[in-house]
Amino acid sequence: MNIIQQLELEQAQAITAKREIPEFGPGDTVVVAVRVTEGERSRIQNYEGVVIARSGAGINENFTVRKLSYGEGVERVFPIYSPLVEGVKVLRRGKVRRAKLYYLRGRTGKRARIAEKKRSIVIPGAAEAAAAKAEAANAPQVVDDVSLISGVGDVLAEKLAGEGVTSLTQIAKWKKDDIADYDEKLSLGGRIERDEWIVQAKELLEGKPPRAKVDQEAAEKTADAE
Repeated sequence: MNIIQQLELEQAQAITAKREIPEFGPGDTVVVAVRVTEGERSRIQNYEGVVIARSGAGINENFTVRKLSYGEGVERVFPIYSPLVEGVKVLRRGKVRRAKLYYLRGRTGKRARIAEKKRSIVIPGAAEAAAAKAEAANAPQVVDDVSLISGVGDVLAEKLAGEGVTSLTQIAKWKKDDIADYDEKLSLGGRIERDEWIVQAKELLEGKPPRAKVDQEAAEKTADAE
């Protein structure tokens, strides 16, 4: 990089530090805010039109904007890094195939219109939310039913409900004191630990299929015999 290119780069960086230059190209409709000086006063004038060309490179890059004013085509060339250009706002994106749209000079009315480019709107976190939604949809459905535990039938489930135990989540959180307490209240004879109720509850909450159900009457007879 020679000294001239270095100076041009520094000048371009100084201008871009003051104002942001959006990405735009031929076919885009833009509004260019230009500083106009009239005597001792200066004001901002907005120039709206279609970009028909971009040319040059580096500090010498410029773009041409064309608009129709009272039926007449008017074009202005703006340097990208001109200190008089206060800003550029893109109103709509045009769908074109050419880099130079000089053919618009010979067209008016509907023939001079450019189709708008459809863009997908990217919402922050949308991809993660969609992935989480898809994962939730594919996840196995968890039925929070105490009677799904092998060794707990409908009769015992009703007894547990009478003690305020109505969900697998409650059983999965049981500690040793809880096991001893409910084992005594319901006269289970150690079946909670023997049949691994807590382990089964956690498996069911993870979406795993229930273990093979045992015959409730046989289990109750075994408990009575003990």
